Amino acid sequence: MFDSFAVFVEHKPLADIERRDVLAFRDHLLVAGQSAVTANHKVGILKGFFRTAIDYQHAAHNPAADVRAIATPQQKARVAFTADELNRLFQSEVYTQRKFPKGGGREAAYWLPLLALFTGARVEELAQLMVADVRHDDTLGHYLGITDDAAHAQLKNAASRRRIPLHPQLLDCGFLDYVARARRPGLLFPELRANGRGKLGGYFSTWFSIYLRNKVGITDSRKVFHSFRHTFKDACRAVGIEEEVHDALSGHTQQRASRRYGNEQYPLEPLFEAVSRLEFSGLDIAHLYTRPPSQRPCVTDLRMISAYHGIIVALPMPKTKKPTAPFLLAMYEGLEAGFDIAANKPIFGELPRNKQMLVNAWIELHKEELMANWHAGRLSGECRRASKTTQRCALNFTQAL
Repeated sequence: MFDSFAVFVEHKPLADIERRDVLAFRDHLLVAGQSAVTANHKVGILKGFFRTAIDYQHAAHNPAADVRAIATPQQKARVAFTADELNRLFQSEVYTQRKFPKGGGREAAYWLPLLALFTGARVEELAQLMVADVRHDDTLGHYLGITDDAAHAQLKNAASRRRIPLHPQLLDCGFLDYVARARRPGLLFPELRANGRGKLGGYFSTWFSIYLRNKVGITDSRKVFHSFRHTFKDACRAVGIEEEVHDALSGHTQQRASRRYGNEQYPLEPLFEAVSRLEFSGLDIAHLYTRPPSQRPCVTDLRMISAYHGIIVALPMPKTKKPTAPFLLAMYEGLEAGFDIAANKPIFGELPRNKQMLVNAWIELHKEELMANWHAGRLSGECRRASKTTQRCALNFTQAL
């Protein structure tokens, strides 16, 4: 508790802590969902602490004196972010200067808000993710597995165990590149520090509220990390996603779905379809993209042209008719990378070095046909399958390696 208060007041010296700091901390506890009883208890601990500090002449006054939480625990409902607030957040120093503070769990400060916006997941669900929880379906794509399988993991209820497809904009922002760099057993965000109750999202939530107020300029105390969840639900409703589906995405219990699927998880296909439709009106995060959004590959856009040594290569068809450089998508064990066909070099993502060398060699052998396929697809909206000769050459080439 003392650690969270120290973080909240930004480690002010005892002599500089004022009554308004304690009041703000109390309000933060209430807005974060803690009961008035719990908030009163924590303020009481602070009172005792400052009394002792006065006795030992470390403080001249007790800023927690006469501070109490009001009796009703729901006095401040948490609300969604506006598009302007989201844009201000994603233009702040964490995103534009890549300042990753220790209190925010280093790179967790960058990724947790983006993940929360595009998945609607709770802070603890995201904070406790393991690297292995970023999963891949060969037909549909990447998704998060929200589970309590790890020893440290906890879920709110049975409905919280679910799968959430990764939104295309998360992929554009390079989330899979981050996962590839962290491709090791263990936590996806290892710099997050657990609080006294073992919650990995506890200190982060406190840091995020302070960051919103001091760095982003969002002073409405109802706007907290949980506001991403409300923003996600509002966006689902705005694009007409069925309640049953967005409840399955956000981990809310619904009787009809429970009866239909029993203990089985909600099917992936309708979840991917729903997430592909999800958009946030007025949101602009193009400056965060590490790969061109016009080249964003969707499952229905992929025309597989060859598979070898566990690598799948395919020509994705961009949705836009604007000129784009021809590129090839290569996938291996859930990782993906895009290769500029003409230059034969990676433009986003990452594969193991030996697999990347295979792809480079294959592109060099079949560059002319790949370029023809790309341009044919741009004109017709389709992509011809590679000829059997090309596929046979690819197989012969890799077998020779």
